Amino acid sequence: MTRFKQTLLNLSLRNKLIISFSCFIITSFFIIGGTLSWLYFNSNKEMILDATEENNRQIINNIDTSLNPLMRLSMYPLQDKKLLQILRKDYSAVTYPKLEISQDFNAVNQIIKNSMLLNTDLIESVVIYQAHNHLIIGRSNTDLINYTYFENEFMKEPYIQEIMQKKGIETVIGIHPERLMTSNDQMVVSIGRAIIDPNTYDNLGVILINVGIDKLKKVWSNTHFTENTKFYLIDESEHVIYSQDSSQIGKSSEDILEETKKSSNYIITSSSKVTNWKAVTVIPKNELFRVLDVMIETIIIALLVLLVLAIVTSVVIATSVTKPLAILQHKMKRVSQGDMDVVIDIQHGEVGKISITIDHMLEDIRRLIQRIYEEETEKRRLESLALQSQIKPHFIYNTINVIKWMAKIQGSTGIEEALTDFSSVIKFTAKTESEYTTFQEEVDFITSYTRILDFRYLNKFEVSYDIEHSILQYRTLKFLIQPLVENAVFHGFDGVDYKGKLLIHIYQQADNVVVLVSDNGRGMSMQEQDTLEFAETSDHLNSIGIKNVRRRIELYYGEGYGLWIESKENMGTTAKIIVPILKNDQIGDKE
Repeated sequence: MTRFKQTLLNLSLRNKLIISFSCFIITSFFIIGGTLSWLYFNSNKEMILDATEENNRQIINNIDTSLNPLMRLSMYPLQDKKLLQILRKDYSAVTYPKLEISQDFNAVNQIIKNSMLLNTDLIESVVIYQAHNHLIIGRSNTDLINYTYFENEFMKEPYIQEIMQKKGIETVIGIHPERLMTSNDQMVVSIGRAIIDPNTYDNLGVILINVGIDKLKKVWSNTHFTENTKFYLIDESEHVIYSQDSSQIGKSSEDILEETKKSSNYIITSSSKVTNWKAVTVIPKNELFRVLDVMIETIIIALLVLLVLAIVTSVVIATSVTKPLAILQHKMKRVSQGDMDVVIDIQHGEVGKISITIDHMLEDIRRLIQRIYEEETEKRRLESLALQSQIKPHFIYNTINVIKWMAKIQGSTGIEEALTDFSSVIKFTAKTESEYTTFQEEVDFITSYTRILDFRYLNKFEVSYDIEHSILQYRTLKFLIQPLVENAVFHGFDGVDYKGKLLIHIYQQADNVVVLVSDNGRGMSMQEQDTLEFAETSDHLNSIGIKNVRRRIELYYGEGYGLWIESKENMGTTAKIIVPILKNDQIGDKE
């Protein structure tokens, strides 16, 4: 009851949510329900019609596959020498014609039985007619034949005339009564061929292979897509070879199909290129739609139930959302006023998930603020360290000694050069306007610095430069190269008995500038490399060490940039710095 009262207190927001949910759900119901019903109806209709057409094609393919061997079998009289010899005989020229006819009849029947009937079980009967003597020289059925029909009508049959006209080409004959060897005019289809003498091209006779409808029906199976689906097999003369209604077999298909066209039916037809027969399936539309209507009604009822449940659920959700939202709004207002220590602490529902996310976000913000503060403090410390003009007394003392020594042995020219380089170094070190400088200024500084070291160590090493001219205008952090030069001179060339060589190579690689400082000094072991960035040299110009360089690059440029050192004992050292290309107009953003 308390929850119900609390829900009533928030009627305004709750009602808005309920109305929004209801409108969305009802609209979605009509769109989704209508679309699903339409898609289901059409897809199932097309699926059934496609399945029917595929079934028709399969039946036609089965019939063609079954009749092709019979067509080849009709060539057998031309392939059997004995049978061909019998077909060429003139019995009027022999001494005992009846005896020889009887013997040949038995021989031909044996050939039919052993060489033709054993190849397939589709054959109802086989008849071989000899034209020269006008007689049936062989037949699979040895019962009495209808001689009256044979003498008066057989050769006048249209299908016999068609076979004779094709002169040796196989002929597929549609539905017709078999009147020669049956008394009940059994309906059959036939494969016929005129037997043409391959030497003289004379017409020797006809072979007729009959296939019963019942046996033909075995090559396919009935598929009833609806209760009253009808299937017809129609021959090349538009007569019905097969129908579920046996009384329609042999009748004209035009009259039968005309009746189906008057009704509301789908008529699907597939034709054979071998026999010119057609498979026709008739599906009543009302039966097809009746099945689909039941399915669609089921979908609609299910969607209506879901609609009611969804509206009820939206009411519950709207109620559960309002109170946590008010708490969330109040605490977020405190955050907007600068109180970053707020904890939302709502544990349940979707708003609870949001509150947990916000708590994590606030924690991240607090950590980020602290990290930024620490990084800025560190950056300022490093800037101060980098920009201060600290020249250690020991270095100044050594430099003054060098100047005194040169004054004694060389005269004023050497003193002037040393003082000029020393002045350039002091001037560059004392600049405090910016943390950045150009590569030109950095290189000039390194040039002066290395000349002073050369004065000090009495030409112990030599420096060479390989710098792309276009690089000099780009900007970089100050004092990036000097610690690497210092490490090469004080460490790399310490204790070597040959003149050291130092190469400074600066070039552009894609959107980056690569600085290589290489020496041929004594190199470092792996242990020395591990401790290098933590060590301080005993005598250097300023206090920016290897670790400091790496840290400044990380702070100012981020990931992907830095300092890498490769070294092997007695094989020298190469330090590599990669920084992004910075032009004058980009420095403001960086600083």
